[in-house]
Amino acid sequence: MRTRRFLSFAAPVLVLACASAPPVPSAPESGSLPVEGGSLAYEVRGSGPEAVVLLHGGFGDRRMWDGQMEPFARRFRVVRYDQRGFGASPAPTAAYSPVADLLRLLDHLGVARAHLVGNSMGASLALDAALLHPDRFGKLVAAANGANGFPYTPEDTAGVVAVFQAAAREGTERAAELWLEHPMVKVTSRDPATAPLLREMVTANRGIFLMRHWPAERLDPPAYERMGELRNPVLFLVGEDDTPLVRRAAEETAARIPHARKATLPGADHLPQMARPAEFNRVVLEFLEE
Repeated sequence: MRTRRFLSFAAPVLVLACASAPPVPSAPESGSLPVEGGSLAYEVRGSGPEAVVLLHGGFGDRRMWDGQMEPFARRFRVVRYDQRGFGASPAPTAAYSPVADLLRLLDHLGVARAHLVGNSMGASLALDAALLHPDRFGKLVAAANGANGFPYTPEDTAGVVAVFQAAAREGTERAAELWLEHPMVKVTSRDPATAPLLREMVTANRGIFLMRHWPAERLDPPAYERMGELRNPVLFLVGEDDTPLVRRAAEETAARIPHARKATLPGADHLPQMARPAEFNRVVLEFLEE
């Protein structure tokens, strides 16, 4: 495994093969795709020869990728969508497969194969999807998480569990406030450039704290125990200011994949794409375009 540390003042901008700058992507196309028991709100931008799907984390919805859509769409066809229960996609009424949802959306859009860039629970979803359908996916970027099935202890998850318990006892508004105070988002929640959107997303999605069917694929054995099967190129990207638990989960998951890479973004927390969008975009685009 190769480890690289990226500093905001280091490395020049990505050198393009062509002399001229890539064209400004056209306005995004959006829609709502019916799926069994619900629907998925999605957005597509760009028309590159390859597709990239952005998978959001549990702190919000597809809006957390606002800083990536246009830069990525200059080079790729970019897809982002709200998972069930987040954003404009209604909450699930029964257990379902988030991987099946992803494949259904790709089929609807005519995408035979795509790269996946996921944050937090979206990162775990990317790893699950590639395990189950390696022929449908290319490169994987797992930001701010490891694989599903990582052996957390009760002490590890106490802070997150407390938020969900508060929702049941005191209501979802109280849970949203606790979520915004969580150490995982200590950078994003305090930066005037990112705090308003983060608050808006967490507040709008506060119903997730009482959601009965969380978007997690059921794998037996879990993905963490099967990482050696992955043949896709994988980049694990963590924020230097994320919690030690998240950084450990990414590190130990990456160690199970012989060809995995790991990068650390200084000054970023659990939402590196929001906290440090320019650095995040440079590192991820460099990886995808190698």
